[in-house]
Amino acid sequence: MTTVAIAGTDVAERIKAAFPDSVIEATEASVTVPAERVVEVARFLRDDPELDCKYLNCLLGVDWLEHFDVIYVLSSLAKNQTLVLEARTSHDEPVVPSVSGVWQGAYLQEREVYDLMGISFSGHPDLKRIFLWEGFPGHPLRKDFLALPGGYKPGLQRFPFEFPEGQRSYPNLTQPDGPQAPSVPRLVGPLPGQAAAEETSGGQLGVRGGGSTETRTGQTDVTAAPEQPDARAEPEGEPPA
Repeated sequence: MTTVAIAGTDVAERIKAAFPDSVIEATEASVTVPAERVVEVARFLRDDPELDCKYLNCLLGVDWLEHFDVIYVLSSLAKNQTLVLEARTSHDEPVVPSVSGVWQGAYLQEREVYDLMGISFSGHPDLKRIFLWEGFPGHPLRKDFLALPGGYKPGLQRFPFEFPEGQRSYPNLTQPDGPQAPSVPRLVGPLPGQAAAEETSGGQLGVRGGGSTETRTGQTDVTAAPEQPDARAEPEGEPPA
């Protein structure tokens, strides 16, 4: 059975009837509301008997440079229909109320968007980074992530082989005052479990012992099999018949 996608313009009419002046824009693909109204709109979409959006497929953030949109893809499993809700927030101080109280599935997804996009979710029960460590400089999925303080940018200034006109290299990367990446903490041994792993023999995880002792020569890897007695050979000590 094909899932029916509900047009954002149709959803917008139902939202406006329940919450006047709460829709920023609506298209065939989605309907957008201010971030501060997203919780009440989300609860309405979940509890409305016609829409029945009780399932949160996914939650993600989009960086438009001048603002952020948090996108919620919602479904009704009972009615086999889906729709897209967007919450808009500022780019300078992006804050969106958490909908984890509406859909439990938003709990980890909001942490992911916070970690990688830098959008804060007010009211989240445990908002902290989920992939990167606390103190990591910046949020990698933001479009301005490569713009570090002082105008520096980590890595290449352009995509590979998109050199400046007349150049075939990046001479500024070799200059002392050229672009620099932020320092990254290094792991210092011994790591947790390292001592136990070193004492374990056998297997690929063992540091000492284990594994194959064969060597490779040339392009083949041949292990000589032990010689087997020839079944056709005549037993010693018995004369032929």
